[in-house]
This record gives sequence, structure tokens and C-alpha cells, in this order.
Amino acid sequence: MTEAGPTGSIPSALMAQAARRYGPQVALRFGERTWTFAQFDAAVSRLATALAARLSPGDRVALFTANCAEYLLLQCAVERAGLVRVPVNARSTTHELDAILADCEPGVLFYDSATADRIEGSKTSGLWCANVDTQDAINGPSFAGLADTRADPGRLNRAALDDLASINYTSGTSGRPKGAMLTHRNWAALYRNMLIDRDIRGDDIIAHVGPLTHSSGTYFVPWFLRGGTSLVVDGGTVDKLLAAIDRHNVTVFTCVPTVLTRIVNHPGLENFDLSSLRMIGYGAEPIPRNTLEKALAKFGPVLVQNYGQTEAMMTCTTLPAADHFAPGGGPLRVGCIGRAYTFVEIVLRAPDGQPVAPGEIGEITVRSDHVMHGYWRLPEETAKVLRDGFLWTGDLARMDETGLITLAGRSKEMLITGGHNIYPQEVEAALTSCPGVLEAAVIGVPDPDWGEIAIAFVSVVADSGLGADSVTAAVKPRLGIKTPKRIEILASLPKTGNGKVDKKLLRQRFADGSVA
Repeated sequence: MTEAGPTGSIPSALMAQAARRYGPQVALRFGERTWTFAQFDAAVSRLATALAARLSPGDRVALFTANCAEYLLLQCAVERAGLVRVPVNARSTTHELDAILADCEPGVLFYDSATADRIEGSKTSGLWCANVDTQDAINGPSFAGLADTRADPGRLNRAALDDLASINYTSGTSGRPKGAMLTHRNWAALYRNMLIDRDIRGDDIIAHVGPLTHSSGTYFVPWFLRGGTSLVVDGGTVDKLLAAIDRHNVTVFTCVPTVLTRIVNHPGLENFDLSSLRMIGYGAEPIPRNTLEKALAKFGPVLVQNYGQTEAMMTCTTLPAADHFAPGGGPLRVGCIGRAYTFVEIVLRAPDGQPVAPGEIGEITVRSDHVMHGYWRLPEETAKVLRDGFLWTGDLARMDETGLITLAGRSKEMLITGGHNIYPQEVEAALTSCPGVLEAAVIGVPDPDWGEIAIAFVSVVADSGLGADSVTAAVKPRLGIKTPKRIEILASLPKTGNGKVDKKLLRQRFADGSVA
């Protein structure tokens, strides 16, 4: 631990300051339970005191729960206690959980009834484990016992800005997991970025439907600092989200495009009053054109795109609602991720590190105070992506003269067919512009004649009658030689634990012939 600096600069201390200001207002709602700002802050201090009494500064705390209020209490308490938060997606398998536990070696693992089945088969022998919604605990006190601890200010706010605050693991199902190390300074910069460049209001009710272990949990703090109310959607389904918007007059929610696709195609959408919504945030993966068009038609110009990475959490670029169309009623900007946040520097570079000209494709590199410190215990992997002060993201894009950035895809996903570069995201954008197409994913596979060929997996509206031939005919005039050599129509595309299309699984299924 480094010598503690001004605690007012640490996000948890700023939250305590906000709690004093907004004390009796509702900060958090989960089911029928509510917490005022004062109640939430007091509960966090009690938990933080209990954790600080049992763990040493810098010890890791693994959080493996479904979306619940207790997750957010622990998220803030771990930081206030000077410990290191390790969020684990509730959909992780026992194998994935074991890999993360072995890598970060936590002092305690918190779980809930939704994840208990993975705990029973995991390698947690000797580890303090506590269920947040029962009295169950082994090798240590229960969650309820911690929550009843009397707060001790002397045990709180022990961290300095450059101390480690969290280890956030990148998605992956094989090999050693990579944990992005984020300091308190990183998180403070992230929240500053949001509060400066996003329209965050104190009278908002923001619904959390995505995993709190990922981006949804990140949105909790900036709205807390503004005095807004967070509503955690129990169960996280589209039906429950729509019902919550109707019942509680939700003004904001954020989601991955997969969820937005389900919403705009929901058969009972017109049965819900969604007029309270003023902003819908989306990001984490490309949005299908048809989904974007339907959402704009249904909700109006309230959509906001956000682009970031685990290594540069959340706030690299943003596309405000007004910039979704080119000036003067121009075309819809599909695939555009907007411009850099005010305090973020972005340069598109060629493989040799030189900046590319406007309009040319280059790799997105990012320099900002919110960029990770490095990968946990992986100095060689860190050196590959943190070079000359910039994070090399692996994402390819074009930037115009005004700074607007449009993604082309991942550098590792680019394929060369017959000497032509093909960027999967551009092909996917064409596919999802076809009427009746819901989602599309494009991968490259080896081919003896072409070197590589593009294979597309497409899900379509039920009973649309769309087949591979009709989709090919629709996109070939636009794509030409970039048209996928093969199109597989699937009932739905597989997803990762955080809702993104799982291209790794699609590659595996194609390789073993089980794509259906």
C-alpha cells in the first residue's frame, strides 16, 4: 500500500459526500426493498469495516452473484475497505470460476443462490465463502454477520489513488484468464469522463438489466454522485425490464445490442408504457442496422452509443443521440462509435505505429487516465498492449476529419480472400440491413483456393421465410467479392456470459460440423 492521499479523490469518499447531500432520497431499489443515500452509505461503511478487520489492504475479494442489491453494497464496501474487487460473471462455469480464483487468490468469495451450484463443484477448499442471501458460510462469518458490524471510521478509506481497486477479467473460456488491473485513479477518471460527457441527471431513474459485474455496475456510481436512483431489475429479463420501466417511470437504461434487438422485436412491446424513457445507452458490440432503425422509430432520438474495453473501461468514445445521423438529414451512421471523450486521446495507427490518414483503417490506440495499469501477473502480455503510453486495443476503425470513428472489426478477425481485405463488421452491417435479419456474425476460415473465405451466421425473424440464397442476393450488389461464400441461417446466435455474440463458439461449431 502507498501512503494514503486526499480521500476526497477516491470514488468511495466522493460517494459518502454525495450521500450526505442526498441523504433521504432513494438511491437504490431492488424488488420491494429500497435504500436511501444515507442508508446505502451506512451499510457500505458497516460492510467495509467488517472486511477491513479480517483482510489485509490489497487482498482480493471475489464477487460471484447474479444482479442484486448486495452486489452493489459489496462493490462499494470493498473499495472503501482498501481491498481489491474481482467481479465474476454469474454465468461463468465452474471451470472459469476456478481459473479466476487460482489466478487472483482471493481472501473471500461472495456468492448467492443463483451461483451456489458452481461453488459446490469448485476448488474452494479452505477459502472463506459466504452466501449473500442466506446464512451459509464456510471458513468465515456470514454476510449477515458482516452487515451487522458497527462502522469504524478508522478502518475506512485506507487506499490511495494509485492503489489497485479491481481486477476485471476479460472474457474467454480457455487458457489463463487475463485480469485488467484498475486503480482508484482509473475508476475516478472513468466516472469523471461519464459525468462530463454523458447526460447524467439527478432526477433520473436508471434501470440496471445487464450484469452488474460488467458495464451495468459501472453506471451505478456516476448516477449516485448526481443523486439519481438506481433500479436493479430482478432476473434481468426483457419482460421484467419493460415492466419496471412501466411501473417505476424509468428514464434511462443501458444494454448490449442483443437485448435491444429482443426489445424492439418483443411481441407485446405496445402493452407497456415506455414514454418516461429519455435515454437508452448501448455498446459492447456492433448493433444490427435493423435493430438501430427499429429502436429509433420506436423511441425517437434517445439512443447513445458507448465504446470501451475491459482494459480501458467504458469511456473511450461516445456517440450522442444527435450524431446518429449525418448533418442535414443525412444517412444513419451504422457502426459509428462517435468521438473520443473529452479527456481521452485516440490515435488510429498502422502496424508500424504511425498514425493513419483520415478515412484509412488503423488500430485504435488510447491514452487516458482510465487505461488499466496492466494485466495481473502477466508482464509480457501487458507489454504487448501498453506501448509508448498508449493502449493498443486490437480494434480496427476509420476516423474522419472531424474525429468521428467507425469500427471495422478486430485486427485478429480481419481476413484476406483472393488478396482482398475483408473486415467482418462491415459485412455484418450489410447483412443486418436486410429486412428480416436480426443478427449476423462473420468469421474467416481457411480455403485452398481463396486463402480464406468469409462464413456468415445469420438469425432471422421467425416465419420470415428468409434463406441463405435470398440473403446472399440481397447483399451481393453492395458487398461484391466481400459477400460471404457461405451463409448459415440459425434460430439464434450463441452469446457469451455478458450478452455478446460468441464467435469463438461459432468457430468451434463450424469446425466440428455442428453449426445448427
